[in-house]
Amino acid sequence: MNKIIIIGAGACGVYSALLIKQAHPNVDVLVLEAHKTPLKKLLATGNGRCNLSNKDLAITHYDSDNLALVKDIIDDFNMPKQMQKLGLYTKYMGQLLYPYSEQAKSVYRILMDRAQEAGVVFLYEQFVKSIRYQDGYIIETEHQRFHSDGVIVSVGSSAGKLSQVYDRRSLFTHLSFDYQDNSPSLTQMYTKEVYKTLKGVRMKGVFSLYQGKQLLKQEKGEMLFTNYGVSGIAIMQLSRYYQEGVTLVCDLLPDLSKEELANFLQRDLTHPLEGLVPYQLSDLLEKTHQDPISFLKQMTFHVKGIRESEYAQVEKGGLLLSNFNNDLESKDYPHFYAGGEVLNVNGDCGGYNLHFAFASGYRIFKGLERNQNVKN
Repeated sequence: MNKIIIIGAGACGVYSALLIKQAHPNVDVLVLEAHKTPLKKLLATGNGRCNLSNKDLAITHYDSDNLALVKDIIDDFNMPKQMQKLGLYTKYMGQLLYPYSEQAKSVYRILMDRAQEAGVVFLYEQFVKSIRYQDGYIIETEHQRFHSDGVIVSVGSSAGKLSQVYDRRSLFTHLSFDYQDNSPSLTQMYTKEVYKTLKGVRMKGVFSLYQGKQLLKQEKGEMLFTNYGVSGIAIMQLSRYYQEGVTLVCDLLPDLSKEELANFLQRDLTHPLEGLVPYQLSDLLEKTHQDPISFLKQMTFHVKGIRESEYAQVEKGGLLLSNFNNDLESKDYPHFYAGGEVLNVNGDCGGYNLHFAFASGYRIFKGLERNQNVKN
């Protein structure tokens, strides 16, 4: 292989590009990116601190059509070790892995420095419209036509306002791949019950998603009241399990039993709840005369839906892993690889999706090495 084109300058694309170019300097490695700059989502992750991974990489944190392959890929990738090889030192803060500087910009600079030192070429504002296979690959953008011996598709998903939102399936119109429709995941919830006076209030608790009497999923964490429903990390985690007709039951004081709360409220105090909950919540209960015990221990929302992909962190769906071998190479098209969010793999909040993005880029590189598809 003399030339390989990587579509998408996200974590998977940039990482696989620099690894290939470092190992094979005589191979032309070209990255096409639709934005004006690379790694836009990476810079935003972890509130600008870049949550790279998680100590608990159990496969239960992922969803895919081939969880066995996902487990093999994530277990095979040691994030701290591989980042240190690039010159990036990391540290765990609780369960979460961050760059030692706690700045996403450090990760950005390390990746781009290593890629540019190796000789990877980046072209920006190259919105890819189609990919064709004719004894090699023809890649059409809005401005140019490119030819290559191999392709790595790492365009990510349409999730988030930083994305170039369009149907990723259209990229593969001239190729035959099985594809699961995309839908938002790790996003906020629209609810029938909306407490506008609580907008901006955060509460920690235990949050349970039910379909009828069946518990679908439970999360401990934080909820944020909004003017359309609810948000927060715990809610976004639960959004992965959304079904039509579900209810959300919230225990906002999980450390107190109903009896303990009742005893507390019997004290002869003005505004007794202000010693337990934000004043906005105390005021709401006093004005509406709702039973504070039921409200705080079993607050119930009827979920109307989840917010659109524009507001989501990731999407479900994408290219099915059944299209690919264990090295993420197409079973039908030689030297065609895919990694990151364009695949039908999505994980929880907490570094899981970024870990898979890097791990899939690493697997593609190792696959090229194993299969001797790249020749000096």
